[in-house]
Amino acid sequence: MPSAKMARCRTTLLQLGATAGALWGYAVLPLSMVAAAPTPECCSLLAQAFPGDVSPRGTDVWTFENEDFWSATEIRNPSCVFLPDSTEKVAQAVSLFVANECRFSIKGGGHSAIPQAANIDDGVLMPMKLLNSTQVDLEAGSIRAGMGLLMRDIYQALDPHNLTAMIGRYEKVGLGLTVGAGISYFFNREGFAVDNVINYEVVLADGSVVNANQSSHPDLFRALKGGNNNFGVVTHVTLRTVETEGAVYGGVVYYPESSIPQVTDQIYDYHTRQAVEDTLTHVLPQYGYNGTSNETIAFCPVIYNRAVEELPEIMRGWVDTPYTQSTLKKRPYADLAFELHDGFPDRQVQEQRVFTVYADADLYRDVWAAYHTWLQQWQHIPGLYGLHVVMPITQNSLVASYSKGSNVLGLDEHLTNNQTLGVLYFGLTMDSMDDTAEILPAHAEFVQSMIDLAKSRDLWHPYIMLTYSGWDQPAIASYGPENVAFLHEVQAVYDPTHVFQRLVPGGQKLPEPESL
Repeated sequence: MPSAKMARCRTTLLQLGATAGALWGYAVLPLSMVAAAPTPECCSLLAQAFPGDVSPRGTDVWTFENEDFWSATEIRNPSCVFLPDSTEKVAQAVSLFVANECRFSIKGGGHSAIPQAANIDDGVLMPMKLLNSTQVDLEAGSIRAGMGLLMRDIYQALDPHNLTAMIGRYEKVGLGLTVGAGISYFFNREGFAVDNVINYEVVLADGSVVNANQSSHPDLFRALKGGNNNFGVVTHVTLRTVETEGAVYGGVVYYPESSIPQVTDQIYDYHTRQAVEDTLTHVLPQYGYNGTSNETIAFCPVIYNRAVEELPEIMRGWVDTPYTQSTLKKRPYADLAFELHDGFPDRQVQEQRVFTVYADADLYRDVWAAYHTWLQQWQHIPGLYGLHVVMPITQNSLVASYSKGSNVLGLDEHLTNNQTLGVLYFGLTMDSMDDTAEILPAHAEFVQSMIDLAKSRDLWHPYIMLTYSGWDQPAIASYGPENVAFLHEVQAVYDPTHVFQRLVPGGQKLPEPESL
């Protein structure tokens, strides 16, 4: 977004009082997201405790950090910005916040569209960007990473060692996915990112620092694998690494609208055959509609996790289908992460929603056709772009995940049924917050109609992937009552006064017991 547009957005934000309801265009946002208490005294106390680390509202640092987000929905009005450069400072700050009832937000990569997921109105914005160290342990097969790192940093640290980690695929995404779910290039073979975390370093509500892993605080360790920001501030994660052949074959293949029926066939084949029979395959199938040009395309990152010179036979359909452009080549993983992110701008208005189904070719075809038709009704929205992504969760990936421990995602029932699940993503991009009141309620209604369609065909699955969920989608509740009850038990042990519900209002929170 150009600087002039950012200035207008910032002016509008301040004029509107920076409430989530006004900025987002919804009258029904949860009260806890719009009633943040003023915190000038908190910022003063922080500045006294950490001279030089606190930037008040209106300063250059405040302006940069407040605007440094993927989605303009995250541009808020924090009272100040606190930039800790150590776990110890985070711990001291959390103690200060709790003692003084200061609301705060925790920002990693800033790649959520949910208002206040990583920012806050009238509270303290705490970016983790200075917690940016990496430690590669070749003997242990791991990398310790600060939560301020982006995917590019981790790939660049591991590529020279012919190693990679099970993390996100796009270079500017942060490590928040390690407490959400997380799909990597090796997802079909290694499972979710959360199940490839060896250790979480966490600052708890009482200001203490613990390491959560399989032998130390194993209950907290499991809760963090899908429990989001509800239990503490994760400052570092230790990730399992796997060996590579020194390069990967991959890139993006772009298809014209005329090839979309064949692409849709390939998507279903990938979900039910390619990803099942060869777990080194990885494809991220996407349909795109540009409202400005009225152009429809498909573009698919296509990856084979070996240092080969062309796709294996099982993936040949992706290049046998007529395409307009391909960037496929042998390259380092960091280069691939940069390639995939190219063309995705920051600071436009983003909305995302998601639900899960049992893989079905007809449903995949019908959902995209319906979404395409719906999107065309909104051409008048400046900068409109609609994105539909269809991602598989195979039995192989779940077996790999659960063989490494247990998470709270509620998908263990699928370890033996040999059915692929499809995660259906619906994304909107537009230029102005002014248009959200018109289009976003309609978008929510449309996605619900697709959920109803899946239910009518007995193909709907309750899982909502947290990292792609909309602000009002009950992602954590979708894990099932047993997992949610477990999360509340862990909360009672590690956060008995609900600090990370009350003082950290943003993001997907634990559902209240009466809402289950």
